[in-house]
Amino acid sequence: MTGQEFLRGIKDEISNHSVIRHPFWGRFEAGEFTEEGLRQFGLQYYLHVLRTRQYDAMVLARTPDEKIQAALAAILWDEYGCGDPAMTHPEQFRKLLRALGLKEADWNGVSPLRELETYIDVHTQLCQSSSIWTSLGVVGLAMEYPIPQFYERLVRGFLKTGLSDHALGFFIEHIPTDEAHSGLMEKVLLPHLDREEHQVLVREGVRRSLDVRHLLMDGLTRATFAK
Repeated sequence: MTGQEFLRGIKDEISNHSVIRHPFWGRFEAGEFTEEGLRQFGLQYYLHVLRTRQYDAMVLARTPDEKIQAALAAILWDEYGCGDPAMTHPEQFRKLLRALGLKEADWNGVSPLRELETYIDVHTQLCQSSSIWTSLGVVGLAMEYPIPQFYERLVRGFLKTGLSDHALGFFIEHIPTDEAHSGLMEKVLLPHLDREEHQVLVREGVRRSLDVRHLLMDGLTRATFAK
């Protein structure tokens, strides 16, 4: 199949993956959490946010194609607030943690869920040790394309608590930003996706990333909705 056909197919696969239908999203959107559940979600997701930019950096360091390098560098520039320390993605997320009544000692002292540890281990391996095309399937497609729909549901749930747009800036900003990142990565990957061997490896990265994200959502469900 052509690269265009492959991209259409892989986006359909992402849209139909079980992680998209994970019960967590509906429960969060409906506001089934407690205040403590929200705090636990925030602390665990913060640990996830801290790692995300590292996966992009790992793949950037291994990518031979200059245009793909430039796209990943542009994504990292956004992650680091385009040079503004107050706008880095971790700092934006800390605004939410503060709004939830948490302090620096809380987010510096939290231990990751076992599912998050597995997610981190799998993504580190995928981004450092797998074929570069598998790695690009992870950071270029699986970690960009589905995020806006995830975050739209999170925002709708958070808004039930009365939190301000300022506190929710991390999630609100990511909705258009990750749509742009997804389009950027599709553009630079497309010239390489007519080759069947690349398609196989990219699909492997997408599937493995989404499978372990489903596991992560199991852990976040337990932490967020525990009675």
